[in-house]
Amino acid sequence: MAAKASSLWENLSSSFLTCTICLGHYCQPKILPCLHSYCQDCLKKLLGGSKRELRCPECREPVPLPAGIEGLKTNFFINGFLDLVPPVEKARATCSLCPLIGQDASSVAVSHCIDCADHLCQACALGHRCSRLTHSHLVVDMEAYRSGKYNEEVRKRQASRCKEHKDEDLQYFCIPCAAALCRECRLGPHLEHPSLPLSEAAKARRPVITGLLAGVEEKMQLIAKGKADLENEIKEMEVWNMNIHSVIEQTCAKAMEQLLNHKGKVLGQLSGYLEEQKEASRLLLSELGFQEQVASTTVTFTQKVLNLGQEEEIVSLEQMISERLRQLQSFSWETLAMQVPKLRIQPDLLCGCNLFHLEFHEKATATTECNVGNSTKLAKKKAKQRQKQPQGAEGGEASRQEKAPNGESSGLVEVGGLPSSNGPEVPRLIPKPVFFCSFWGKVPSDKKQPQITGLCPLGSSEILMADEQNKKLKRFSLQGEFKGTIPVPSNVAPFSVAAVGNKVVFTAGSQLYVLNETGGIIWQKALKGGQASHAVTTCDGNCVVVSVEGHLEVFNMKGQLLEKIVPEGSHDRCLVFLGRWKEGFVASDWYRHSVVLLARNGDLVTEFQEGQLRESQPGSVCVDAPGIVYVVLQELNKVVAFSEAGEELGSFLTAENNIFKPRMVTIAGDGHFVVALTNGTVHVFKIKYQGK
Repeated sequence: MAAKASSLWENLSSSFLTCTICLGHYCQPKILPCLHSYCQDCLKKLLGGSKRELRCPECREPVPLPAGIEGLKTNFFINGFLDLVPPVEKARATCSLCPLIGQDASSVAVSHCIDCADHLCQACALGHRCSRLTHSHLVVDMEAYRSGKYNEEVRKRQASRCKEHKDEDLQYFCIPCAAALCRECRLGPHLEHPSLPLSEAAKARRPVITGLLAGVEEKMQLIAKGKADLENEIKEMEVWNMNIHSVIEQTCAKAMEQLLNHKGKVLGQLSGYLEEQKEASRLLLSELGFQEQVASTTVTFTQKVLNLGQEEEIVSLEQMISERLRQLQSFSWETLAMQVPKLRIQPDLLCGCNLFHLEFHEKATATTECNVGNSTKLAKKKAKQRQKQPQGAEGGEASRQEKAPNGESSGLVEVGGLPSSNGPEVPRLIPKPVFFCSFWGKVPSDKKQPQITGLCPLGSSEILMADEQNKKLKRFSLQGEFKGTIPVPSNVAPFSVAAVGNKVVFTAGSQLYVLNETGGIIWQKALKGGQASHAVTTCDGNCVVVSVEGHLEVFNMKGQLLEKIVPEGSHDRCLVFLGRWKEGFVASDWYRHSVVLLARNGDLVTEFQEGQLRESQPGSVCVDAPGIVYVVLQELNKVVAFSEAGEELGSFLTAENNIFKPRMVTIAGDGHFVVALTNGTVHVFKIKYQGK
């Protein structure tokens, strides 16, 4: 028992039950939407006057108070542990029963009843054990009780009581009212409401919190990585600064006195830029550190609720915890666009021009961008104001050398920054992913783990996914918020899906369905051929295109077959995945292990052969607005980008992006890349282009 007691207190830090305002144990603790708790009286003092809004002292989140401080939710989770806190001063406890039977009220208590929560003197303790009603109660020694030896037993017996029926335990959860009920409430006003046993309700809500908690923990890792990258950038800037200082000092030692003034000017410009970048970095570090601290305290509290909270407490706090975790999970930032300083030196002092010319260029290496606050934007704005680009500079060697008046090279020397290649570079558009958000495709009504077999944009801000395992069409916002389902016919498992205006098209087995936005069947077609599954997409704005073995069939929204598109060698093809490409189509051919780009009339424009696909079977495909083709190579655990000509542009997504067994991809919204994994997880990235 002693080991259990210590285990319970090991899970509670010394500050967990302490109000950070009064630095004492909580008294009537109130929990804010940000999951920070304070004493009711402390919040009243902090509020002052007749204000209807306060800010959390720790995270500065605004808290509306339509019903005042008293209207805030009481933190029953913390209240349950306050009863276990031993008194600071070991004053003599008196018997709780003696005053009730007319005995001496100062009788010293030597025992404590765990079930009744009463202190007992020796006589009352003996009588307590002999009564028919209380003989089974756990009566323990007072010293052992105060030492915390029986904290676990006390915690187990802290049954949550109904506020309306004081003697009844809370046993049920009313789904429509989102309230815990006792037996009397269940048989009374909530008799017609669907309800669940409290244990089942708590069990159903744990995965929701656990999924959101994992997202915030992942975000904390990204924040930590961002901080480390930023610190490395600062070190690199220091190295650049030292190198340029050294060259300037050596060059100025050989120059005339009039050039020393120019030296100070250039060094001042360099130092000013460095300090400006340091200040911007400091602001961003501060912001990341603050968000990390806020996320850490929220994660700690949530973990304690999940590990130590009773079922009623978990159900009571689920909505607030979920909202807070979603809020923290949506935090993102943008790393500073560090500009590499370059020094151009004119060794011929007789030309009369300045010896030094300091420039700032964007760093060539890829940087991960995440959304950030005003401090970063302000720093970047200031940096742009200070930036001075050379006039008339061209790419390649032309940007590094200027012609002297006599037509010869002026011999400019570059110091610092990154080395550039010889000759002019041909700009290429290289896509880079910027993490936006992640979410799980499973919803509370799912009975099985999601198997996402279809994915498409729905409007400008939503995505529609086909969950074949749970036989559902699910709508999600690009931020991961579940928007509901589109009903499908009974026992029909959607496979591939596309949206045409407010209508939804999907295939299931050898059937093609077109539904309205409420799930009503507009028309249904049986597809020919022996293909087990058929991919579907759209064309011409209001037509449906479905793959049938090696060719494509185009239907209008009335269900009429308009045409068959037969590509070259269709008898030897099997188009399993299908997508839009400009005015034509992109498809994965599983017979030839290739990816094909087809014109609208079926002409073969480009075919990525098996060797270009790294000897892997191609999976889902999609194309972005500039025409870059993305191919899922599940065997390699990658999504690879190709130009329209078939040139590989590199791995777009890998395990470094938390990609594990990608299944489906699509382009949605304003340049959002959506990838669904085999386990039902969905990642959303923004596409940034280098070379644009």
